[in-house]
Amino acid sequence: MIKDLLNYQQADAKLRKIEVELSSSTARKKAASARVYIEGVNENVNKLDDKAGHLAQESQNIADQCKNLSEQLSELERAIAGADDVNQINFYIKKAEDLIAQIKSLSASLNKNGDESQKVVKEYSTIKAQTKNAQAQYAESKEEYDKLKASFKQEMDDINKELESLKKSVDATLMEKYQKKRANKIFPIVYPVTSGVCGYCRMELSMLELNKLKNGEIIECDQCGSILYQE
Repeated sequence: MIKDLLNYQQADAKLRKIEVELSSSTARKKAASARVYIEGVNENVNKLDDKAGHLAQESQNIADQCKNLSEQLSELERAIAGADDVNQINFYIKKAEDLIAQIKSLSASLNKNGDESQKVVKEYSTIKAQTKNAQAQYAESKEEYDKLKASFKQEMDDINKELESLKKSVDATLMEKYQKKRANKIFPIVYPVTSGVCGYCRMELSMLELNKLKNGEIIECDQCGSILYQE
């Protein structure tokens, strides 16, 4: 039983080698990097939209306040022009100075908002340029990766046919365990037990586990999950 599974794993190793070569290829890494950026663009743009909207509303509020203060200042100027009492004139002047100070402060805030808005515009331009570059990189790298993958197609098809044939000889329950571990990127999966320890992680096995192996059973390592057998 274990011999059939080992034969399967030996053939599977050839497929695994190709998979590793494909997944570690520069073309795939570049395509994946570009795809991640492209997929995150909408989120970044939405954040900029929110920021731009907030700045626009804030600027409008400041402009409204400036208009209101300017109207109050105009009323004070008319009041000063029509006043005769010195104390009253001084009161109006002080109040006008306070209004002017508030208008200056609001104008500074408005200018600051304008600067922030320009930064947002620049960020939009940067994202647009970077997105264009990412799209070009993705298209180029994906094409290169697809060509690389295509170059292995026949070999992979042949290996898969071999695996399908070998699979028929392997115990179904054992094969199911193997396939689950394979799906979790574990490889190799089957190891021999030598000197009472797991052939992969070197964990010492219990007497109960060793007895099972002596009786021809196949077990799984509690620590690393490898399928173990006694040579």
